[in-house]
Amino acid sequence: MPGPPALSLIASLRGALEAARGVRTPDDLRSALDGIATLIAESMSYRCVVVNLHRPAWDDFEVTTVHGPDAARAQLLGTVSTWDQWAPYLAPRYERRGAQHVRADVAPPDPPGMSVYKPDAPSSADPSCWDPDDLLIVLMRRSNGDVLGILSIDEPLDGRRPADDELDRVVALAEVASLAVEQALDAQQQAGHHVALERLLGVSSRISDQRSRGGVLDEVCSGIRGALGFQRVAVLLADERGALRPAATAGWQVDDPVLTGLGLTLGQVEPLMQPRFERDGCYLLEREEAEALLHLDAPVYESFSNGRGPYAWERHWLLVPLLGPDGARRGMIWADDPVDRLLPSRPKLQALRLFAGQSSAALENARDYEATAHLAHHDGLTGLANRATLSQRLEHALRRVRRSDSSVAVLFIDLDNFKQINDERGHHAGDALLRTVAARIDADLRPGDTVARFGGDEFVVLCEDVAGPEDAMEVAERLRGSLAREVPLSGGAIHVTASIGVALPDRPDRGAEELLEAADRAMYEAKAAGRDATRLAAPGAGWS
Repeated sequence: MPGPPALSLIASLRGALEAARGVRTPDDLRSALDGIATLIAESMSYRCVVVNLHRPAWDDFEVTTVHGPDAARAQLLGTVSTWDQWAPYLAPRYERRGAQHVRADVAPPDPPGMSVYKPDAPSSADPSCWDPDDLLIVLMRRSNGDVLGILSIDEPLDGRRPADDELDRVVALAEVASLAVEQALDAQQQAGHHVALERLLGVSSRISDQRSRGGVLDEVCSGIRGALGFQRVAVLLADERGALRPAATAGWQVDDPVLTGLGLTLGQVEPLMQPRFERDGCYLLEREEAEALLHLDAPVYESFSNGRGPYAWERHWLLVPLLGPDGARRGMIWADDPVDRLLPSRPKLQALRLFAGQSSAALENARDYEATAHLAHHDGLTGLANRATLSQRLEHALRRVRRSDSSVAVLFIDLDNFKQINDERGHHAGDALLRTVAARIDADLRPGDTVARFGGDEFVVLCEDVAGPEDAMEVAERLRGSLAREVPLSGGAIHVTASIGVALPDRPDRGAEELLEAADRAMYEAKAAGRDATRLAAPGAGWS
């Protein structure tokens, strides 16, 4: 049955493990490591215990904890060492019962550039006495065998070199310390993932509120950057020809040459989406392999947040497909420059994939909303503004005219003999003709002018900032000539003309409906004159 010292040690070990489970922040981790070092020092009666924690991003070791004299803390804390510097001390000839006991009389030379603390004490000729140049270290490992750090123990209080049973206790304590450190690091990582998921949920809720694709994509980029720790994020969407274009960014400018100069299509990036590169729905490749598969002559972009070693981000490419409802790829998310300089963990990749999936759904919702909103203000057949939209813009233009010296003009356009075309060629041909007419009118207008389909074969043009009637009639004549050109259709070309009425406000108080009615009457006058003609509404004549 264990006596009081053993019970005290067990209680201390339990306390260390509990403290490790509570780690959430770097300060928590430092506190847990301090407790572990203190526990080892007190239970083993050593004056100095140093934790050299492995840094996966750099594949080296940093002194994070020093329990011992102020001189040791001042000399060691925060210093960094490499595998090469530790290698001489890890040689098999120094191994003893799971620890590395490097005796002063057989110790290798101090590694160049490595900070080594040596107690200020005299050497002894007694081979059983601890020498200031002695070194006792134990590798700390994860449960899967990966190295967590190197535990260095120095200055036994009894001044004696450790016996075998003492080394067994040191190794056993190092194993418990390794478990505590592993729990602490895992708890810290899990806490970070929990915070990231909370932020992702917040971003996802904001995405669902966005009414435009631009708003959705901006939230995607800022969310991935803030929640998952990638300093550069870009969303690339395929256009109608499959070319990938930057649609939103964080950390990059949307017109950055890195993004605009890629010149890649969805088809060209397909080799990057091979199953061998797939990680939890994302695709992770080394830079050289990605560039070779894309047949790039020179590097497109090289990450600046790189590390070293098997766990480090080293100019990798990380891509996440954006899928449509049919499962087809519509684009991709490109995430780069991780803050921690590490390859993304599985939970981070899963969160990234989940976020991309939610983004794709929200993107489709925004697309549907934009389409619905567009239909509310535009004609479904021609894509032009509808009657309600034109009326609003005309009202606004007239209010502006009353506050300035400029004027506006309304052109009422009616196709001649359109019913005959419908009767002879059918409504399919009539619809195709209307779309062509709409496109010609829109192409011939000045920037800032508006064309709307008013109904049937009637179109209305709002010309803003016109100099006067002559300016408006010049626009009308240009349109009449453009519309008189043949329209090529699948069943044979169609020749159509248009009658156009033009009206300008003759008084400041003229309203939108009055102006439209005046232009409508002028259009009928053009028809009565023989069609394929333009007429200007006379000031005051026939106005309501």
